Amino acid sequence: MNNWTRKDFLKASLTAGGAALLTRNRAFAIGQAGKSANGDIRVAVAGVGGQGSGHVRTYFDMPGTRLVAVCDADEAAIRKNVQAAAAKNIKVKSYQDFRKLLEDKEVDAIVGAPPNHWHSLMTIWALQAGKDVYMEKPLSHNIWEGRQAVEATKKYSKNVAVSGTQNRSSHDIVAAIEYIKSGKLGKIQWARGLCYKTRDSIGKLTEPQKVPDSINYDLWTGPADLTPSRRNGPRGGPIHYDWHWFWNYGGGDISNQGIHQVDVARWILGEQGLPKSVLSFGGRFGYEDAAETPNTLVSVYHYEKAPMIFEVRGLPMKAGMRAMDRYRQAQVGVIVQCEGGYVHIGENGSGAIYDNDNKKIETLAKGGIGDHRKNFVKAMQERKVVHGLISEAHTSVALCHLGNISYLVGAEKANAQIAEAVKSHEVTKEVFARTIDHLKANNVDVTTTKTVLGAHLQFDGAKEMFVGKDKTIVDAANKSPLRKRVGRAPFIVPDLQKAT
Repeated sequence: MNNWTRKDFLKASLTAGGAALLTRNRAFAIGQAGKSANGDIRVAVAGVGGQGSGHVRTYFDMPGTRLVAVCDADEAAIRKNVQAAAAKNIKVKSYQDFRKLLEDKEVDAIVGAPPNHWHSLMTIWALQAGKDVYMEKPLSHNIWEGRQAVEATKKYSKNVAVSGTQNRSSHDIVAAIEYIKSGKLGKIQWARGLCYKTRDSIGKLTEPQKVPDSINYDLWTGPADLTPSRRNGPRGGPIHYDWHWFWNYGGGDISNQGIHQVDVARWILGEQGLPKSVLSFGGRFGYEDAAETPNTLVSVYHYEKAPMIFEVRGLPMKAGMRAMDRYRQAQVGVIVQCEGGYVHIGENGSGAIYDNDNKKIETLAKGGIGDHRKNFVKAMQERKVVHGLISEAHTSVALCHLGNISYLVGAEKANAQIAEAVKSHEVTKEVFARTIDHLKANNVDVTTTKTVLGAHLQFDGAKEMFVGKDKTIVDAANKSPLRKRVGRAPFIVPDLQKAT
């Protein structure tokens, strides 16, 4: 499948359920992370593009650690980071194949920042190889493989595994949770995560694009389907960055930026598991390009305590502008509304308390997300994870997958029909109305342009399966590659639930 459209997705979901895939995984010895002769933890960074190169620089001078290797499917990225290390008088090994890196006995810990479709498998393989691991967000590309990553932390429990959901190291968020628990604001009414980020068109293509010679495309693709590149945007070219907007590799901004805010919203709500149901709506509006994921998406999660909403907006405040909308004080952040006021958590993990007249009651100034990478080192030294548990990361990114699956198994409807369908649920009614106003401000003709109304999906959190009376929709949702995809040989995600 060259271009995973919603129609193709639904058709494939309903016909491909019986296919059996060979499972194979690479076995490695298990052991606790060692240390170099001088006592430092020897760190390798795998996936050294934008975020990964930042990790490389972090370990130039992180106390208690020593950068010893870098790994990437792109030799150009390897060269760039090897040179950056050399400029700091640090000599590092380099690997293009992650499996070869794992065989290096002089590497104690892996810091991973590859594309999303590699995250779970890289986490599992690192643990199987006896390495400690820090994996960037989101933990998974689909719900099932995320569960296998959680099972890996249990099976290979001598090793440390931390997720890059860095808000978990924010002292301000802890303070916000305590403020709400004090009862000063009354009961929580709803929690809302926001990702209002400019996302321009990546251009529309008519034919597959050539992969740069520096990239081993088979290694880059890993467990994803091996298909030709159909993107060539100004930011990432035919391979890098814009993979976020293709279902084979990413999940749009709810999985990209939004995982942070989804995690914070769920944390503040105090919900340990997944909701009983989800409903999404949205689309790709304002331009036609090669990308597949929606640039406008709203997902409403039905928890017992209070509803949770997540909003993605990639279009600006108004046509012709670069500035983005804000909701209350937030552009990228979390708003938790209580009876007597609300909490605002910003993108950097900082926070403030407001009354219902938008007057600030208190600024939270205990500290944001800056300690997260240090906390990984501390976890390795103390052999205990406190911040960034893989189990918590799995639950939060599963929420992102639920929202996307609802969208994918939905259907385009006239906006008047959607308004009628959601009118009985006040929270959904309100956010739909604001979304329509936003589209109008961007010159989208909402009377003729349809919006995808996702399926209202019921979910069994214990089994991590969709349930319900509409067998066609339930089967399509359960066969979604965003619920379960085992990978392609030899990049198969091991079934550790079955093994245990």
